[in-house]
Amino acid sequence: MKDLKFLLKNERGVALMMIMTSIIILMAIYGEFTFESKISRIKATNILDKSQSKLLAESGVQMAMTRLRLYKEGHNYLIGNANAAAAVPTQLLNQLWEVPFIFPIPVGANAGAGLKETAEKFSQETLLDGEMKVTIQNISNRMNLNMLRIDMTKVDPNSADIHDRTTALNMSDTAIQSDVSVEQTLYFLLRRLVLERSMKDEAFEDRYSGLDYQDLVTNLKYFLSDYQSLNQDPRIGEAESTFQKIPLSPKYGPMGSASEMFVIPGWTDELIELIQNEFSVYPSTQIDLNKLTANMLKVLIPTITEDDIKEFFLYRDDPQNPKFFNTKEDFKKYIVDQERLMGGSDFDSRMALFEAKGITFGSNPNLFKIVSVGTYNRSTYTMVAYVSIPQQQTLKPAANPNDIDPVTGLPRVTPTTPPAAGASEQKAQLLEPRIIEIQIN
Repeated sequence: MKDLKFLLKNERGVALMMIMTSIIILMAIYGEFTFESKISRIKATNILDKSQSKLLAESGVQMAMTRLRLYKEGHNYLIGNANAAAAVPTQLLNQLWEVPFIFPIPVGANAGAGLKETAEKFSQETLLDGEMKVTIQNISNRMNLNMLRIDMTKVDPNSADIHDRTTALNMSDTAIQSDVSVEQTLYFLLRRLVLERSMKDEAFEDRYSGLDYQDLVTNLKYFLSDYQSLNQDPRIGEAESTFQKIPLSPKYGPMGSASEMFVIPGWTDELIELIQNEFSVYPSTQIDLNKLTANMLKVLIPTITEDDIKEFFLYRDDPQNPKFFNTKEDFKKYIVDQERLMGGSDFDSRMALFEAKGITFGSNPNLFKIVSVGTYNRSTYTMVAYVSIPQQQTLKPAANPNDIDPVTGLPRVTPTTPPAAGASEQKAQLLEPRIIEIQIN
């Protein structure tokens, strides 16, 4: 009995238990605190890495814009200096922008000692920290879908052009030979691409066997064009009803991003992917002959065969001896004189049809896609910028010197008339490159 009372009165074991419990609680708190500290440190490091990779990508875009400005300056200088233009071919000038930039600069094992030393010195002296890859692509080979738009401030509502653009598409195989409008070209290429895909993919054929091309074009025009500008179009009622069912209010203005097409009724992801290499929504002054695709070549020369198309690309893109069309006349010589795909007068008439619709062909790149990738530790940041280099519009004084512009107080000036088909080409000066869209991946 005494021993039991002694044990009950002995509090040293209780104190030990309290101490052990406190240590366990403190260890748990310490572990949680340590874990949170590590997580916070990792988060801070990731944020720092992401910020650094973003700065690298932005620096890459700025460097690409600088290269395009150098290209613009070089192009404009050569226009005013015939001797320099003869000594510097277009392909050499294009190297100002088309050569990719990679940092750290890769040096091959067989590179000379001088090159290795220069690359190493540049890496040590530069402020760049991380990795950077910058490429500039020429995408001046696509028609602008915004040309489908009817702008009532620029078009006479009683003109024949309005009537032509509000009539049904010509579904015949030969329509493209006489009508090269953007809507007819869109129908021609989309139908061709759908048929090609259907022959390879039975599931695709099942999904799009009853595709209504007229509805697709009408919905696109309705989305872009000014309000009530398509009242004469017989299909406009169906398009308006389709938009109301979604419901979606048309933009009634030009698209600024290709992503806007995904909201237009009827235009599925698959159909948009089919035409993305032939059409864009970005302003382009002309289609680059050196970047023509097989489909666009088919639009230019509807009677061309598949064998002729293959021969064209073997000639132009020969890796050993590539050919370049520096002028429209160079392209004409290949089509008319070398391959005899059409006569000279037919070629001139064909080009005149496109120019009448505002579609021109040449050799000056004017629309670019910049892809800049910045990498720092485990973080990668990608920026895609679309850049346009507009051409300077040549102006001439008004015929009447007393015709004063009330806003500027100066004599009015009007755009010069484009040269006739077959006339000698005059290269226009380029203006400052401008970014028209940036995408972040």
